[in-house]
Amino acid sequence: MSVDEVKAQLGKSLESARSGRNTLRQAAAAAGEALELATYTCQGSNHELATDALTEATSALREIELTVARLDAGIELVDTYRTGL
Repeated sequence: MSVDEVKAQLGKSLESARSGRNTLRQAAAAAGEALELATYTCQGSNHELATDALTEATSALREIELTVARLDAGIELVDTYRTGL
């Protein structure tokens, strides 16, 4: 594989990664809105299942945010590598 072919393949991979990141951001935004509504709905509730569900949903949303940050870092590193080829 030539350097130009590697650069082209990395470019396609970056495009896919950016698309996936954007999709994940959209999902995170929708999940965040749903969590806000659920939090509002359960406000004042001491029901164990409700509080556990809110805790788990908050944790899941945090994991999505961390995943997006990791994707951002990976995209930046691959882009820097491709530019240096």
